[in-house]
Amino acid sequence: MARALGLILAPVLWCAAQSPATEAELRRQALAQPDSFSANRRMAEYYLSLNRVAEAIPWAEKAARIQPADYDNCYDLALARLETKDLAGARKLLAEMLSRQDRSELHNLLGDVEEAAGRVDEAEKQYELAARMDPSEKNVFDLGTDLLRHHAYVQALTVFQYAAPKYPQSARLHVGLGIALYSTGKYADAVETLCRAVDLDPRDTKALDFLGGMYDVSPELADEVTNRLARFVELYPNNAAANYYYALSLRRRNLTPGLAGSQQNVESLLKKSVALRSDFAAAHFQLGLLYSDEDRVREAISELEEATRLSPGLKSAHYRLAQLYEQQGKTELARREFQVFRSLKDHE
Repeated sequence: MARALGLILAPVLWCAAQSPATEAELRRQALAQPDSFSANRRMAEYYLSLNRVAEAIPWAEKAARIQPADYDNCYDLALARLETKDLAGARKLLAEMLSRQDRSELHNLLGDVEEAAGRVDEAEKQYELAARMDPSEKNVFDLGTDLLRHHAYVQALTVFQYAAPKYPQSARLHVGLGIALYSTGKYADAVETLCRAVDLDPRDTKALDFLGGMYDVSPELADEVTNRLARFVELYPNNAAANYYYALSLRRRNLTPGLAGSQQNVESLLKKSVALRSDFAAAHFQLGLLYSDEDRVREAISELEEATRLSPGLKSAHYRLAQLYEQQGKTELARREFQVFRSLKDHE
């Protein structure tokens, strides 16, 4: 939730970072000038730019001792402590910073620290303070997300209903609003909102993931969801998630009495999904189920084996694979898969 580490880096550092000698040279300068804020800060910035966070901390701490009021260095140090799980250190430093400057981004970062520490009420308080001080897209999103995370759905809905119209081009705010609507039983509005989120950013699969699971919410919404998913496949043919969820909705139609769908189309969409994203375990699993229903056992086993390889914790895939092995007389393989299934179920 917090801004990226090392966001404020001197342009000269970015150029210097291209040289293999940069680290040695910066270290030499820092050791030669132990009381220089700039030399220690540059050393910290160098490691932050490479995401070597733990190595940056001692240099940032030394720079902070030299110039304790430098905002950027202290912010990066607090964030580095959060990322390395030094929550007490991050909290202490942020309290010191807030005593000097009451800024919304400090409350937001303190919310991240309290959330990581499991102090739910304090985290919500800090996120709310940040959003009230500065109702930026980031601050209201973080507040709404925190409320959703802790099942405060009505309050989250209020936040997202305020924020989404204020930032109409924010896909993630529309995803949050859609989830809040769904969580408060406003299913039709949730479908519309999630569709809007996909339109705003078709590369972000969060909206599709949620929308694709809404087929079973109620019969009157099933056709609408299927039609929406069909439109997304037409608009974004190379989106693996769009192809997958459209295939899933068609397959559910095929298995529902009174409805009809193209089984061949389902297979085609699922095969396209795995072609677009080779690690798509769920799509391989659905292909395995489809082939199993059609008694294409060899193909079903191949797809289920791939699904369990890509996602070893996919319990249902192990169970179906065990059943097929048993049908084929492969007793030992069946026994092994049933054992994995039971183990996963026990630890669920």
